[in-house]
Amino acid sequence: MHALIHPWGTLTLYRWPRQRNEALQAWDNADRYLLNTLSERASVGGETLVVNDNHGALALAASAAGGVVASGDSWLAMDNIQRNAKANQIPSVPYCWPGEDLPGAADQVLMRVPKSLALLEAQLSWLSMQLAEGVPVWLSGMDKHLPRQLVPLLETYLGNGQAEYGWKKARLFSAVAPGKVLAEAPYPSHVEGPMGPLVVHAGVFSQQQLDIGARFFLDHLPEGLANDARVADLGCGNGVIGLAVLQQQPGASVTFCDESWQALKSARENVAGYFAEASVAFHHGDGLQGLEGRFDCILLNPPFHEGHAVGDHVARRLFRQASQHLAKGGELRVIGNQHLGYHKLLRRLFANVQVVGSNRKFVVLSCREPK
Repeated sequence: MHALIHPWGTLTLYRWPRQRNEALQAWDNADRYLLNTLSERASVGGETLVVNDNHGALALAASAAGGVVASGDSWLAMDNIQRNAKANQIPSVPYCWPGEDLPGAADQVLMRVPKSLALLEAQLSWLSMQLAEGVPVWLSGMDKHLPRQLVPLLETYLGNGQAEYGWKKARLFSAVAPGKVLAEAPYPSHVEGPMGPLVVHAGVFSQQQLDIGARFFLDHLPEGLANDARVADLGCGNGVIGLAVLQQQPGASVTFCDESWQALKSARENVAGYFAEASVAFHHGDGLQGLEGRFDCILLNPPFHEGHAVGDHVARRLFRQASQHLAKGGELRVIGNQHLGYHKLLRRLFANVQVVGSNRKFVVLSCREPK
């Protein structure tokens, strides 16, 4: 728990899902810089569009000054905002997913600069379509995370933009909406998969080519799955692993799971393009949470970062979920970098952990018999 003092009051903010001995707080000085800017420069009582808020610092504080709509790609970020709203006895915040139309006009925009340049480009192009001419757009991020080409990107998509003063290792950027589309972002892109070109929407991992981890995983997928096997592609990204399962075993039922809206959009389009008649489902949420039933096989290439935060906390959470969602006799198959030592974590959850493939960089592990 951390208390954020902002221009209109105080918020108690958590990072969800909660972790024991959480060391990271749910806001930083870039959030504070944006809130101070809103207080000093925005029209009183205006409608604020908040983009890429991770835990509610921006959306919930701004809701004390006027109407708010939040937007972003992450289900976990959306869930954090709503959970923290409830914890602070604030009404839930309307949420807009990438590409959707805003429910109403925005008078100003507060935007955290996302880690993905592709997502940033797509969002700036979207803002040019959604905002009336002259609407101010304020962006911020911590200095160590900001891309060098931010001002040129603002000029490309909004027609203007400038870097303002730094403050406590954060920096503010500002622009005004042109009221028309000046440039369309070059996304989705396409990568070559085992069945042909795959759609990859902005912000999805491995934007320009199939990553080497996925390629190695494709060579070490389970063989001999039952014709009616129930399979989960956990953290599916563009869906290439689940698609490979459908290519090998067309009778399988595959559930594509990801917390990224853009990832699931990519997977949906790729499934529709290659296996339109297959038995599939799509789950937008925290891993396997909220899904009923159990799986005969769960396939996972876990991320070792969440935004700019690096660590194994996401992998740990997904490993636990997988151990709870396996059917009797089922298998979790995981790929990871050798140095991450996932076998140590997995042996706490599974009685049988075996190496089924490895090279100098990656290891593929087969995990059975949840403890």
